Amino acid sequence: MAIVGISEFTFGFAFLYEQTHAQWGNLKAAPVLPSLIQEQQQGWDANLPLNGTDFYYQFKLSDYLSRSNAKFIADGTYNGPYYRIALHRKNSNQQHQRLRDHAVDNPHTYYVAPEFNALEHFNTSFLAHEITTRSRLIALSDCDDVADEAQHFITYQEGVLGHHFHSDPKRREKSYFGRNMEQLYGESREEWRAVDLGFAQNVFEKARASVLRSREREDPQLARAALPIMDVPPDRLTRNELLNRTSDMLSAFLGVTLVIVGTSE
Repeated sequence: MAIVGISEFTFGFAFLYEQTHAQWGNLKAAPVLPSLIQEQQQGWDANLPLNGTDFYYQFKLSDYLSRSNAKFIADGTYNGPYYRIALHRKNSNQQHQRLRDHAVDNPHTYYVAPEFNALEHFNTSFLAHEITTRSRLIALSDCDDVADEAQHFITYQEGVLGHHFHSDPKRREKSYFGRNMEQLYGESREEWRAVDLGFAQNVFEKARASVLRSREREDPQLARAALPIMDVPPDRLTRNELLNRTSDMLSAFLGVTLVIVGTSE
């Protein structure tokens, strides 16, 4: 059954809030939120690392299935309760495939889903600052391409790193526990560089390339029509304006949140 009483937005907000306030020594994670939210905040850029790299999150809710007649218990995939993420099947699973396109140049692109199964668990986890700890991250690069109208799922069990991508079950041995976020971020250290104008231009160009790649695949005629949000010379914008524009583009087209991870040194 699904968690009743929270939305993907609520879960995502709680996760990002904890990322911003996490105590990892000199390591920090700074979400770049869409401009309408940023305009209500003062000095948001002060939270950005001086050196870092870019991560991308799409937040999903998960169903918790525990009965013996649940599909992936009945067919022997699992021997006990499991969590299930349902992909959006609209337009031949367009959203998932756009994220797969994005992951080509952005390997730190993840689905993030809860590893709890009741509203009361969400509330107690939020108050205890344990939303991140009780979350699961699955890399889009470790998922399959999908180009059909079928309903596809990602499933996993609590405390088990492996997961399955369905419809045809494919076992993958790697995902990430939220409690290991510091380790996940630390593994990207070799990619860190100055979070300056050049960094912002690179992030913007990668985002624009993934959007154009998706549009070309979906409708070649549409691909030639400019999108105002990305039809701008990046050398005419400041660092903050570029990150802001990139955040808006990714939110509107992919439904992902840009997070800059790095160090204040």
